[in-house]
Amino acid sequence: TQLFKLMENQVIMNIDNFDSQSTSNTVWAYATIGYKIDLFELDTFVSKTTSMLKEFKLQEIINLLWSLAVFNFEYFDAVDRLFSRIIEDCIPQTNNEDDCCNLSAEALSQLHQVSLWYNKECKKDSLLPPKLRKESKLAFIASESCPSKLQKDVSKTFESLKSLGLFVVDEEIHCNQTGYSLDILIGMKNSQRVMAIEIDGPSHFID
Repeated sequence: TQLFKLMENQVIMNIDNFDSQSTSNTVWAYATIGYKIDLFELDTFVSKTTSMLKEFKLQEIINLLWSLAVFNFEYFDAVDRLFSRIIEDCIPQTNNEDDCCNLSAEALSQLHQVSLWYNKECKKDSLLPPKLRKESKLAFIASESCPSKLQKDVSKTFESLKSLGLFVVDEEIHCNQTGYSLDILIGMKNSQRVMAIEIDGPSHFID
């Protein structure tokens, strides 16, 4: 923790020299490793981004938005400006959604997670056009990892516990609303209730 604090201080001292890539990558790195960045520093990065927004590439903005979702950043004026820049780049002046720019599967998956955060966690209407929301969700679902060996082993263990009244109801169940999947659903004899078991999280949620 002390090492990261020293790094934070150096970053703040040199932030005026950061270009768009350095700015985006630094915040993304903090979010990816799960380091709780100081709110003042995070706000400094966001302010720098909005002041030079036209210099940012689309992927850099998406990386930054994804990071802000991880940190649950609630200064929505800045977040809305980042969303607006994405929409401007993805939807040409014809306003035809069918002409959306081609984004990578990774970028679309990130956008889906950001949109979920904005809509479900922040209780705000998604700013992404319907077609882009749909494409993002489909890309996110397609990127969901295959069951790990650990998950398969845990499932076999539950299947061996039928004598105790436990049984596997289903595996890899996708939530229609979010696109996330549950690893295993476990049922109990003489009960209508089921238990959701997550084996490989939380890595599933930050990929």
